[in-house]
Amino acid sequence: MRRHTTSDVPLHYLDLDPGTETGQGEPVFLLHGLGSCAEDWRPQVDALGSTFRLIVPDLRGHGASPAPGGDWQIGDFANDLFNLMDQLDVPRAHIVGFSLGGMVGLEMANRAPGRVASLCLINSQPFQGRKPASLLFAYWLRRTVIATFGLKAMGKIIGKKLFPDPPQQALVERFATQMAGMDKRAYLAALDAIFHWNIDIHFQTLAMPVFIMAADQDYTPVASKRAFAAQFQQCEFEIIANSRHATPLDQAQRVNTLLQSFLATHSK
Repeated sequence: MRRHTTSDVPLHYLDLDPGTETGQGEPVFLLHGLGSCAEDWRPQVDALGSTFRLIVPDLRGHGASPAPGGDWQIGDFANDLFNLMDQLDVPRAHIVGFSLGGMVGLEMANRAPGRVASLCLINSQPFQGRKPASLLFAYWLRRTVIATFGLKAMGKIIGKKLFPDPPQQALVERFATQMAGMDKRAYLAALDAIFHWNIDIHFQTLAMPVFIMAADQDYTPVASKRAFAAQFQQCEFEIIANSRHATPLDQAQRVNTLLQSFLATHSK
């Protein structure tokens, strides 16, 4: 297990390679969501780290990675990852993305499909066509709360929605503390990148295997993700029961089992 940074936007990342009898494990990038960091993939690192080479970055402005100035686009996150792949001499990798990380993964698949061996999206999809009123409301509400009360308050509000059960209280506090440690400008730059993201692509043109996991109690309905999944050439679709948005944490064992199977099936 090694921790490194890259040049340009010097991403902090975890690089875990178990090694195999024939060489390295196949590279798998785990991309976290907004307000999160690489450490939130710990259940998946523990479960998959003995089989695959796991590369787990803190996306720009998150965790220990710096926040460059100016406006950001989802394409900037994707370019950061391509630079990291180049520095690690990884020409092609499996991409697993949760929420914001899924958007970044989809952008990577769109820009350089030959570099994405497979794509797994967890509670992540583009908004195609006109953005719904619910999204507009959520975007401006989040901006208003952050401007008025700060990131920790916003973290507690989100955390209670993600982890409402009493045994999950420690996760609420952890999420709020994590968000409080972020640069407010960086969080808002990432939030704006999500809101303004438009991806111009016919998803049928993407030939890599795709797997979409949809929590039954996510912010967006299962039906919309199922319709999105139907646009790909080859796409597996799985509903995760009793899960809200943070599925890799609240249903870690189920996610690990599904990822292990999908990645093994589509590895050389």
